[in-house]
Amino acid sequence: MLTRPGSEPGPEWMRELSSSPEGFRQIRKAILGVCVLFGVLQLASIVVADIAAYRAHGRHVRSYNSPMQVVGMPLLSVGGTAHGVIAYGGVATGIVAIGGLTAGVIALGPISVGVFSFGALSLGIFVLAALGVASIGRYAYGPGIALGYHEATGKQNESLFG
Repeated sequence: MLTRPGSEPGPEWMRELSSSPEGFRQIRKAILGVCVLFGVLQLASIVVADIAAYRAHGRHVRSYNSPMQVVGMPLLSVGGTAHGVIAYGGVATGIVAIGGLTAGVIALGPISVGVFSFGALSLGIFVLAALGVASIGRYAYGPGIALGYHEATGKQNESLFG
């Protein structure tokens, strides 16, 4: 990181935030808000998927693909391996992927790969943000291991590629 002689490293707003105890409370409230938002999103997707599958075929449906197609993919896909715009399942791929092993633009799950990935192990190919216990990507944020060019502190600490 380049700095001018006599100047302190990092942006001023980040130094002010870390110097006051209220700054840490603000960060904690923001992180809690994000966690609650994604928890509600996951619960809502489960409810919507179950309602859609129940109305379509009956109570004991193993997988469901909605008849409505968007860009050649079903709008909603539910099952062990789900592939659709909104995919919910054990292995889910799509624009919004929620499940066990997920890949998509927005990936929510224990192991997630995507542009925005949130989970215990988050990996980003074209990453804007990765949140999790172990986050790997260009902008990696997490309470645990964060490997990438930029981390939560805004400076380069570790790098995967040189």
